[in-house]
Amino acid sequence: MMDNYIIKEADKTKAALVAILRQLFQMSSTAAPAEIRDCARNELSERLGLDVDSLLEKENFIPLLVSDYHFDDSDLNKFAELLYTVLRADEGKDDVHNLYAKAISAINKWLDDRGQAFSATRHYVLEENSRYF
Repeated sequence: MMDNYIIKEADKTKAALVAILRQLFQMSSTAAPAEIRDCARNELSERLGLDVDSLLEKENFIPLLVSDYHFDDSDLNKFAELLYTVLRADEGKDDVHNLYAKAISAINKWLDDRGQAFSATRHYVLEENSRYF
């Protein structure tokens, strides 16, 4: 019974991340950076009950994503891509921008430490992200 619940929650996470990434991709050519950031925040909150900014402020946010939101390595990679989509649209250097950049690096380091093969975009994202640190 518990296994079915965990599988359903994991599937919900995957579906939500993919849907949000699609939505952000469609918006990226026409929307203002603030709209993209707000959309990501709202969708994560509505679909997963996740307050992304508060979560990312915690030092142990990755284990929380894994335990509380049932993220697996693939989900973490998608989440890093989602954060990067928001970051790329916003050329600002405010605290939230830096928070997202640090989170992207932390997620990719976590995945690398776990021996996960690089995704198609991870190397590019890390290279781009290095300009912030």
